[in-house]
Amino acid sequence: MLEKFEIYPYQRIAETLLKKPRRKRKIGFKYWNKLPKHFSLTSKMITVLKTIPSIENLLLCIAMLLMSRAFVLSDLLPFGYAFFTAFGYRDRNRSLLLLIFSIIGFSTVLSGLGLGSNILTLLILMGVINYITIPLDKNCWILPLLTASVIFVVKSLAVLFTGMSFYQEMVVTFEAMIAGVLTFVLLVVSDAVKQRKTLDSFKFEDIVAFMVLGIGIIMGIGQVNLAGLSLSGIVCRLGILVAAFLWGSPGGTMVGVMTGIIPSVSSSVFTQTLGIYAFSGLLAGLFRNFGRLGVIIGFMLGNLALSMFLSQTQATILGIWETGIACLIFSILPASLKEKMPLESLGPINNDSEIPVFDTRIKENARNQIQNLATVFDELSSTFAGEVEMKRRSKPVACLNYLYEQVSRNFCNDCSRYNTCWGKECYDTSQHMLDLFTMVEAGGELDYEKCPRDFKRRCIQSRDMVKTINYLFDRLRINEYWSEKLDESRDLVATQLKGVSQVIKGLAKEIDINTEVDLALRVLLLQENKRLGLNLRDITPLKSARGELCLNVIMDACSDGTHCQTTIAPAISGVLGYKVEISRKNCPRLKGRGQCEFSLLRAFNYKVSTGTAQVGKETVCGDSYTISNLNEGKLLIALSDGMGVGEKACNESQATVRLLENLLNSGFDREIALNTINSVLLLRSGSEIFSTLDMIVFDCYTGEVDFIKVGSAPSFIKRGKKVGMVISNSLPIGIMDNVDMVSETRMLVPRDILVMLSDGVLDVSRQKAGEQWIPDLLSSYNGKEPQELAELIINRALGMTKGQPADDMTVICIYIDLA
Repeated sequence: MLEKFEIYPYQRIAETLLKKPRRKRKIGFKYWNKLPKHFSLTSKMITVLKTIPSIENLLLCIAMLLMSRAFVLSDLLPFGYAFFTAFGYRDRNRSLLLLIFSIIGFSTVLSGLGLGSNILTLLILMGVINYITIPLDKNCWILPLLTASVIFVVKSLAVLFTGMSFYQEMVVTFEAMIAGVLTFVLLVVSDAVKQRKTLDSFKFEDIVAFMVLGIGIIMGIGQVNLAGLSLSGIVCRLGILVAAFLWGSPGGTMVGVMTGIIPSVSSSVFTQTLGIYAFSGLLAGLFRNFGRLGVIIGFMLGNLALSMFLSQTQATILGIWETGIACLIFSILPASLKEKMPLESLGPINNDSEIPVFDTRIKENARNQIQNLATVFDELSSTFAGEVEMKRRSKPVACLNYLYEQVSRNFCNDCSRYNTCWGKECYDTSQHMLDLFTMVEAGGELDYEKCPRDFKRRCIQSRDMVKTINYLFDRLRINEYWSEKLDESRDLVATQLKGVSQVIKGLAKEIDINTEVDLALRVLLLQENKRLGLNLRDITPLKSARGELCLNVIMDACSDGTHCQTTIAPAISGVLGYKVEISRKNCPRLKGRGQCEFSLLRAFNYKVSTGTAQVGKETVCGDSYTISNLNEGKLLIALSDGMGVGEKACNESQATVRLLENLLNSGFDREIALNTINSVLLLRSGSEIFSTLDMIVFDCYTGEVDFIKVGSAPSFIKRGKKVGMVISNSLPIGIMDNVDMVSETRMLVPRDILVMLSDGVLDVSRQKAGEQWIPDLLSSYNGKEPQELAELIINRALGMTKGQPADDMTVICIYIDLA
């Protein structure tokens, strides 16, 4: 019974095993757990070796091997300890694995007592970092301090047992200090690896830490040669090419300097590679706009230019071979290199979470500086205005003092009765003079016969006195006239400065209203750029406080200059869900070379077609007009009729139109712009010069139109068969000190037609006013061509004048339709 019980399970297990399908044996480290218990390796060693196949551990082992070989000044080996601490802390399996490869690395460059002391230091350091618990928030400074302390204590004891010397103790001290600093740096690398940071999310400190890691690796392979070529030289050259391609001249030069210093740091001997690498990186970055080929050409030019000064021909030839291999590797790197690298970490954009703070500080600083500049213009304006006002208040007293002084000191000075009149009887004389001055001011001229008898009796030169007073008043009137002109000029300057101040304050306000980068949209557009294969270098969506979106795009230049309009704009329109158009484009001089920059704005909801017709009474028409695009989707159409006809009237109207367009494009308010033009016309000549101004500002997004009329003829709005009229009763510009401006706002709809015309068209017929025949003509017109309509109106007006216009005639027709 008992024997059967013992055999029965054995038979069932055997049958079960026989029924299982046999699997193919896979050779791998996971089969270490099937080794017999009496196998020579310990279970701990098996666990360590099982971790090797992972890509991360394999790369760390290779890096540990190379870092352990990295000498500083031919005697110090701090990189191995720093790397061991940064990546082996609180991970016993990894630290044991790193220990094995570190010992292998040390054994390739050390022997004897030096190798033993370094291995002992590593063993003690492994025990310290694995069995001491450190608060997480204090790792960044306790671990570097522990590393430096262990190295200093262990190696100092080793020096003490082998024979104390000051030089050896200084070497130990410097090695401990450098290892502590490097531990602090490599902890940043360790955190980035643990967090699985993507390259495009690297901050500046991450990039610097990885650069230090790269320097240590390059120093570790410094003595490794393949077919006589230095492996470190090839890696250094490749790093410079990549840096120049990604970050331009600054990046290429910086990496060139860093890699050029490596041989000097490793061997304590200054080499010429510093100058070669730095200069080559500079030239490679300068040729960056020509793509990878330009970077390669620039780098090779720098190498060849400075290699000619090397006396060692063999070293020059080997350097050229190393440069060629590095350029070949660089040319086959993937095209997505820029998308995966942190291009902006060295530039204006760093990390997403830091952009708002950085952007706010820039805006605040810029806003304060612009407001300070606006305050300066305000003060200048107040200075001019205050001086004019002060002169006006003190002018009566100054004039009276001037008259008294001229009469008493110049005319009466040589008179025999001078002491009597201006001494004993000074009050009576002054009163007589004041009466005479009052008479001149009231009558314009002093008549001797109308002078008081008492004055004639007392003054022995009364007739000459009257002539002198008349002469003085004539001179005073002339001075006063030019003084007023000068005051008007100062008023104009004060007004202009005030307008400039308001424009600058407006700019500061624009900065203050949070124009920001839409980061979520930027990420989306970059993803769609990769998916659609648009090959954009960068795209930055800027959103204003009014919700208007502007996309600034950078891409490789195309061969015909239309790729952005025919391909990019439609593709981005599909991503955004609404149509965008090119608003600004900056192409390189050489088509297909370098990069192109352009901006995309939301397409207008309305499109405007215009037509103009003009006939002058003389050879030159005195009317002028402009059609110009303003900011924020506004369209300016202005018509000015100068005084009279011919070239003189043309000059006046052109000055009005050009000045208006420039002021509005510069951001001046409409009222300030009109007052500025009015002041200019008032000061331009002593004769009466004026111009009418008919202006409309159309919003291409909303369809709203502002009519601004200053002494101009009526405008007409045609909607179907109905015709409306916009009338102004104000005076022309350039007559009064202040502009009498009439403004009216209307909403337009698609297929509306606007007609602007000068008064020469309205006044062609005495039998029928223009306000009557023009609406009749517009009502009967069924076309959609503004140019055709403008010519029709001009021809009808010429027919009424029998081809002999009495004034200059201009017609502007505007047709509104959906975009």
